[in-house]
Amino acid sequence: MLDWLAVEFRESGWDVKRFYKLLVTSAAYRQAALITQEKIEKDRDNSLLSRGPRFRMDAEMIRDYALAASSTLSPRMGGPGTMPYQPENVWEVVGMGTEKYAQDKGENLYRRTLYNFWKRMAPPASMDIFNAPSREVSCVRRDRTNTPLQALVTMNDPQFIEAARNLAQRTLSNVKGDDSVKLNTIAERLLARPLHANELPILQTSLTELRAHYGASIADADALLKVGETTMDSKLPKSELAAWTMVCNQFMNLDEVLNK
Repeated sequence: MLDWLAVEFRESGWDVKRFYKLLVTSAAYRQAALITQEKIEKDRDNSLLSRGPRFRMDAEMIRDYALAASSTLSPRMGGPGTMPYQPENVWEVVGMGTEKYAQDKGENLYRRTLYNFWKRMAPPASMDIFNAPSREVSCVRRDRTNTPLQALVTMNDPQFIEAARNLAQRTLSNVKGDDSVKLNTIAERLLARPLHANELPILQTSLTELRAHYGASIADADALLKVGETTMDSKLPKSELAAWTMVCNQFMNLDEVLNK
């Protein structure tokens, strides 16, 4: 296969874009990562490409996917480094009190992670937790881990909470139909597939419980909807938007979303 790909690449005139498109649309690349007993017996090491690879996305990809899925990712290219959301006093601890982190406002909060400013003595916490390299030395291959801290980032970090709210707001404002239609729209946005029959009732139950909670506690809804710099749609009921925000947050934390 590699020999064939090499010849195909050469004969296409070294067309890199065509080469990548060929790779990602191939049957071999698009296979599910599911393992069956038959595959283990016949192709234990996957040398015959009987299944797809499975791995967690890199730190930058995880943040960018959340922004892209919520339609808040800025398409602007180039420019100086950006200062996204970070914990308070993140630089003061290592800067002898002489430097302070000044968070950006507006579009710079939603630019690709590639442009995030990186202080090596105090790297962005959300990137560090997802094994982003320290940039002190060259990194040939990144480590990939799976820890509870990573779940705490995707569940609680302002960037991800805000992305979930924007996705919920977009869904409630633009999608017509009942709850099942809206839930399937979110699924297709994040999972690139509709929900299975056994998944929909679970999400509907979760949505019902969240509606009851935020309907009885508007203060909790207010606190949730204030996270992030973007403003909420005042036409939407706060309790309803808060409930859907948490449903979107649950979606965005699925293993299927965070892993290839």
